[in-house]
Amino acid sequence: MDNDMTKGNVFGTLLRFTGPLIISGLLQQLYYITDSMIVGNFLGESALAAVGVSSPVFNIFIFTITGLVSGFTILVSHYYGAKDYERVSKLSNTFFLFIVVLGCVVSIVGTMAKDSILVMLNTPVEVLAPGSEYLAIAFGGIPFLLLYNLCGSMLRAIGDSKTPLYAVVLSSVVNIILDLVFINSFHWGIKGVAAATVVAQIISSACLLVYVHRKYPMFRISLRKELRDVSLFLESLKLGAPRVIQSSAASVGSLLLQNIMNSFGVDVVTAITTAYKIDSLTLLPVVNISVAISIFVGQNIGANNMTRAKEGLKKGVILAIGLAAVTTLFVVLSGFTLMKAFGVSNQVAGIGLRFFRICAVFYPIFGVQSAYAGFLQGSKDVMFTSVGDIICLASRVVLSYALAARLGADVIAISEMWSWVLGASLYFVRYRRRHSGTYGSEAELVDAEDSVVVSKD
Repeated sequence: MDNDMTKGNVFGTLLRFTGPLIISGLLQQLYYITDSMIVGNFLGESALAAVGVSSPVFNIFIFTITGLVSGFTILVSHYYGAKDYERVSKLSNTFFLFIVVLGCVVSIVGTMAKDSILVMLNTPVEVLAPGSEYLAIAFGGIPFLLLYNLCGSMLRAIGDSKTPLYAVVLSSVVNIILDLVFINSFHWGIKGVAAATVVAQIISSACLLVYVHRKYPMFRISLRKELRDVSLFLESLKLGAPRVIQSSAASVGSLLLQNIMNSFGVDVVTAITTAYKIDSLTLLPVVNISVAISIFVGQNIGANNMTRAKEGLKKGVILAIGLAAVTTLFVVLSGFTLMKAFGVSNQVAGIGLRFFRICAVFYPIFGVQSAYAGFLQGSKDVMFTSVGDIICLASRVVLSYALAARLGADVIAISEMWSWVLGASLYFVRYRRRHSGTYGSEAELVDAEDSVVVSKD
């Protein structure tokens, strides 16, 4: 197999895998911006608002399913590293059927409940109807979106991050072209926007499905009963469930933090929300390094090579800190200009720059946190990282509410800095306690890890 991460130069392997991930993330962000510009310019602010209010409803379902798929990715990386292609095949076939059934159920339930959810979220009356129209079509594409994500996860789990990148490029180009055609030529309005997205998902998911079927025999989908394994499927769900819980907690935490932010006035809200857009984009490479470490570690633990897995972490930490440091310099030196690019006032841009100057200094700490979290997730310790993320978020919320009166708007950046320090400390200590050579051999260490995961679940 040409995507084997258990061989070759460690640093080079991580870099080659991370590069396409970073480009994919940047392209997706660029697509979202372009798509919003098309909707806003050709259909007006009401249509843009309709898509905006629909996105959180749609994302509730997507984040949940993405969390479940993460467990599948971890498990496939382990079995692929162990060269156990039979289990990879059985797990893939079982999970494929699960995704198809789940996608259809979510599509039906989402379509039936869309109006009630929009009303429950106090959606403005003027965008309620177009928002409903958008979701009616968008939910119809859920099964194809899930297949697209599953196929991408299959490939990333075995070290292929280039093919999902090509799929992202294809999907983005098709989506943008169809946006213009459906809106300008067919005059479908908001329905055209949703239809363009669904068609792009169908095309990209079909291309990925055909590719994995032809390229990798172990991923060939079959309805034969002997190619399904419920126990493997349940193990993948156990690994994915903590991420689902963590995502749900993050949604609640975001609402609580938004409440604090709102208390400081519209300028602060505008500044910080804009700064977070820049923040999420510039830190994307660091986040992707965490994903790369997770896959690398999973394959090498599967191959019973803990020494190489640890070496991957060391090189990953260096890479994460280096990129984070460059990002720190970039946002501190150009933060004001980046803020102004969004059309905000000098006062708002100044607030955003102050946020960067306080927060960005700790980007390297975020890099350390991400690297160690990636290692723990790759070693199946997802319960600890999920609980750790929730603890960090909870401490951030508590700190924000406790010090808001004393620190003012600065508490937003300071509380986030604290959460990174806490997270990095938790994950470093966890790594040292579980992987500092307490066990006699690498095989015993892997067996001990598996037993710990089972006992926790």
